[in-house]
Amino acid sequence: MSENTPQDPYEPNQGGANPPAGGPTPPNPAEPTPPSGAALPPNPAGATPPPSGGPTQPPVYGGASQPPAYGGPAAPYGTQSSKPFQVGEALSFGWGRFKGNWLFWVLFVLLTFVVGAIFNSGSVGDIQDQINASSDPEAMQELAGSMSGASSLLQFIGSLVLGVLQALGINAALREVSGEKATWGTLFKVNNLGMVILAALLLMVASFVGVLLCGIGLIAVAIFGVFTYHNVVDKGLNAWAAFTSSFSQVGKNFGAVFLLELALFGINIVGALLCGLGLFITIPLSVLTLAFAYRRITGGPVSTAPAV
Repeated sequence: MSENTPQDPYEPNQGGANPPAGGPTPPNPAEPTPPSGAALPPNPAGATPPPSGGPTQPPVYGGASQPPAYGGPAAPYGTQSSKPFQVGEALSFGWGRFKGNWLFWVLFVLLTFVVGAIFNSGSVGDIQDQINASSDPEAMQELAGSMSGASSLLQFIGSLVLGVLQALGINAALREVSGEKATWGTLFKVNNLGMVILAALLLMVASFVGVLLCGIGLIAVAIFGVFTYHNVVDKGLNAWAAFTSSFSQVGKNFGAVFLLELALFGINIVGALLCGLGLFITIPLSVLTLAFAYRRITGGPVSTAPAV
C-alpha cells in the first residue's frame, strides 16, 4: 500500500491511532447510503418496532389475574375440573379433617345442642303445664289457646337460628376442605349472612310444603337440597339460585350423592344409639364429608395437605 492510498476505515490501523471511543461509526462503503429525505422501508407485516429501552417485560406472576383467597369474589371459582367421588374416599377425607381439628367440631356440636335446648325449653314447659291443667277442662282449653302461638313462634325462631348455625358449620367445613383449619374466629366470617337467613327461611318453607305432600316432598328436599347452604356461602348465590342449583348438582351426581347420604344417615343413627354421645363425632364427620363431596362435583378447590 502506497502512501497516497487511503486506508480502509474498517481495517485496524497499522501503527496509527484507533478512532476515539464513543465517536460516530464510519459508514460501510459496501452498503449504499440512502439520499437525504428519502423514506425508510416499511416494517415487514406492519410490525411495530419495540419501544426504546428494550422489550416489554411480562407481568409479574401473582398480579390481578390470580384468583382471590377463600371468601373473596366467586368469579374464578371452578378452576379445577369436576369429577365423581367414592363414598369411602369422602368418608376418609372427612375423618382425617375431623381428627386434625376435633376439639373445635365437638364444641360446635355442643353449641348447636345448647341452642336447640334453649328454644325447645318452652315446649317442654308447655307440656308440663298441660299435665298440671289436665284435671280442669276449662283451664286446659285456655292454656292450649295461649301457648300455641308462643310455642310456634319460639320454635320458628329456634329453627331459623339452627339453620344459620348449620350454614356456619358448612362454611367452616369448606374452609377445612380448602386446607384452612377452622377456628371460632373464622366460623362467623360469612360475607352474605343475610342471604344465609333467606336460604334458611326458604328451606323451612320447602320442608313445610313437603310435609303437606304426605312427607314425600320433605324427603325430596332433604336429598336434593343438601347443598343449598354450600352454594350460598361458597359461591355467593342468592337463596333461590342456591336451592335450585343444589337440586341440579345432586341430580347430575345422584348415585354417588345418594349413597353418601344413606351412609351418613346410618352413621348418625349409630351415633344416636350410643346415648347420643356418638353424635359429637358423626355430625362433624357428616358436615366435612358433604363439603368434600360438594367441592368435588362442582370443581372447587380440595386440599390434600393437612389443614393448618
